[in-house]
Amino acid sequence: MKIRIFREQTISEVQEAFAKAYPFLKLVFFTKPHKAFKGSHAKFLIEDRGIKLASLEKQPKDGVLYLEPEMPVWQVERLFEEEFGLHVQVFRKSGNTWLETSVTDSMSLEQQNAKGKASENVHFEFVDPIDYREQE
Repeated sequence: MKIRIFREQTISEVQEAFAKAYPFLKLVFFTKPHKAFKGSHAKFLIEDRGIKLASLEKQPKDGVLYLEPEMPVWQVERLFEEEFGLHVQVFRKSGNTWLETSVTDSMSLEQQNAKGKASENVHFEFVDPIDYREQE
């Protein structure tokens, strides 16, 4: 997959391009870097998806990232960092929630996406083993 990165692009546009190739994964942007296999602190989360990349990069530049399906997640995150100074985390869909993939950063994009897709077919039914009714 090829993602074009340019200064006037918004976070949302990058996320949408990534989601077309990997619909069960999403890129989340942060203001601070993180190490491989480590999560990013929520206080550094960039919530405004309309922000232009030029305002996030120290030295904004245009270019292309080539992301192969067999590429591990930690490498994808590192490429964004090294090539464009963008701090991203890959999240995977798990049922109705999104999980940060820091623990499974060694898995490939393809594996993560497949795992996210498989989670849509799992339905958990809550069964309460304890009877809370008043006892007589």
